[in-house]
Parts: sequence; C-alpha cells; structure tokens
Amino acid sequence: MARPHVLEEALESVKRFSGYALLSLLPVERLRWLGGRGVQKELLTKLGVNCVLDVGANHGQFGMALRRMGYKGWIFSFEPIKANCEILENAAKRDSRWRVFPYALGASNGKLAIHVSELSAFSSFLALEEESLKKFPESRVARTEEVEVRRLDDIIGSCVAGIESPRIYLKLDTQGFDLEVMKGAEGALKNIVALQTEVSFRSIYSGMPGYMESIKEFEARGFDVVDLVPVISEADGLRVVEMDCFMARRAGVG
Repeated sequence: MARPHVLEEALESVKRFSGYALLSLLPVERLRWLGGRGVQKELLTKLGVNCVLDVGANHGQFGMALRRMGYKGWIFSFEPIKANCEILENAAKRDSRWRVFPYALGASNGKLAIHVSELSAFSSFLALEEESLKKFPESRVARTEEVEVRRLDDIIGSCVAGIESPRIYLKLDTQGFDLEVMKGAEGALKNIVALQTEVSFRSIYSGMPGYMESIKEFEARGFDVVDLVPVISEADGLRVVEMDCFMARRAGVG
C-alpha cells in the first residue's frame, strides 16, 4: 500500500500537469472570460467562420480579442455612439479586414435616442430599472444621443460582397436590444452559421426580454444552444444576471 505522503505527491503532480493548480489561483471572473473565449474559438474553428458581425462593438474589445485568439477573417463592427465609434475606428484602422459602421442595427431603419451611460458598456436604447442603478452605479445615464439604426437585412449584402462563400458569426451585445436586431435580420439569419447573444436572468433595463424568451426566439429560427457563459453576476458572486448564449445553426436548417 502506498504511503500517504506518496499519494499526496502523486496528486500534486497530476494537478500541476493538468493545470488545476493554475486554475485554482485565477479569479472566477477570469475563468468565466476564458470559458467564453474557448467557446468562441471552437465555433469559429469548427464551423469555418470567415466573417464576424460585431453588433454593439463599443471600443472594439471583441474584435481585438478575436485577433488575439488567431482569427484572421473579416470583422464588421457596428457602434452608433459617436465617442465610442471614434475609439473603435482607431482600433481597426491598421487592420485591412476590419470595417466599422457608425450606426446601430434594429428592427427598422430610422433614428432612435440611446441612453449613454457613464460606463459606456451599459448604454442602451432601453431605460434602466431603478434597482439596476443601485446595483451598478456606473450605469447612470450621462446623456442621450440620437443615432442611426439600420436593418441587417438591408446592409448584409454590401458587407459580404466579394467574400467567397461567407460563413457568418453574429455577435450581439446591445443591452436588451438583441431581439430587435433579430427582427431586422430575418433574411440574414439563414446565412449565419453561429451566433452569441446576451440573455437576461434578471432585468437591468425596462422591457428587456428574459432568457427563456430570447433563446426561444432564436431556436424558432433554426439555432440550438451550444453553451452559456456568465457575463454579470449579483454582488454575492453566485446569482447570475446576464449570460452569453452561444448557438449554432441546426443541421438541415437554412
């Protein structure tokens, strides 16, 4: 029979080899972020994605993360807030396969007022719930800005023009407006092989859909859930507020 200290040494070697020791030192938020990046990379690679629609691009964080993970295809980023778009354009200007569009996507063409928060990632066309401001003080609205909104169906052709056999990944991060983007993309969705959408378990904004409604709408259009990764949790670090839902087009649909 192996002596106790020998077993302990063997287990420690397994931990070092597998990376468990390293994982135990990382904060939960970092582990979740890495988990999301892992799912993205798997979808991009397995499905041969060569075109990413980055809707709600903010400062270009998503596009830069794609490049860091080795993605070399096209990126089309949509960001309506002027100050954000200027930062985004600066991030993309040296990348010949990264184009920026200074407008939002939605259910119809026109103009809408967007609530610009102190922390711009919280900016939304929807009004904040009172409780959200208590939980996330940085979500306080600093100003409103009138921005242009376009339907994806009306502009997708010009985006992918010249791309041979486009295989499209749709990333949605519009703070409660994802289903409105979907309504303006009924035709385009048929050509999308995978997507990620933020789904809400606790409403941050008034009138935003819950996670079951969001998932149901995309499932009805031919997508199946691949994975769910937490984005925001309550202060206790346990109860999830929002998650990224990763979905792939169902075989034989489209």
